[in-house]
Amino acid sequence: MFGISVKLTSHVNKRVLFVSNPDQYPENMSTSSITALFRPVNRMNRSLRLARIGNCGRRTLTSTSTVQGISKFPRLQHTIPESYNEVEVSTAEWSFVERLIPPKSIPKPKVRPGEVTPSGWVAPSAAPGDYPYFVPRSASHMLPVYVKHEPIMSRFTTSVKHVEGDAFALGEELRQYLSEKFAPKHINLRVHEPHQMVQIKGEYMLEVKEFLTNKGF
Repeated sequence: MFGISVKLTSHVNKRVLFVSNPDQYPENMSTSSITALFRPVNRMNRSLRLARIGNCGRRTLTSTSTVQGISKFPRLQHTIPESYNEVEVSTAEWSFVERLIPPKSIPKPKVRPGEVTPSGWVAPSAAPGDYPYFVPRSASHMLPVYVKHEPIMSRFTTSVKHVEGDAFALGEELRQYLSEKFAPKHINLRVHEPHQMVQIKGEYMLEVKEFLTNKGF
């Protein structure tokens, strides 16, 4: 192996290559090899330029992992009074606390079964067992009738969900009711018993809600 030393003169910004043993210096040394030799010199030259311009535009970050003098702070000691061990049960003020707790569900309207409120909402009057099927109200006390719109296919689907009991009987009565209302239009309807749902192809939300309301659901 041959020894090479590099000297950098900052005043003329020149790179000088000194070879300790010229006989061992290869004459056919490639350009990439010489470039590899000068890479440390390029880093040194950049460091000198940064030293000349000073710390302008550079920021020094310092961090420490320990807080100086933390052992000099007094140690805090907490004492719990014995009076805190006693618990007093009071129910006189519970009404003031209860009104601040948000309700877990929407309060049930205080109306009679079948009564129509000023907003148009009709209270359910049917009970389980009146029909072979039963359609309960949702958590917001509304009928579980929904319409799904698929814009790409330009298709509407009306669904009656949470059907309990004989869902096929409800499907047949709905088909008959809508067929008489929209005759001679064919009503494409299917019953999905595992999901307790009746699906109708088309937008029939108002008509289905009218049918269920007349039944007392």
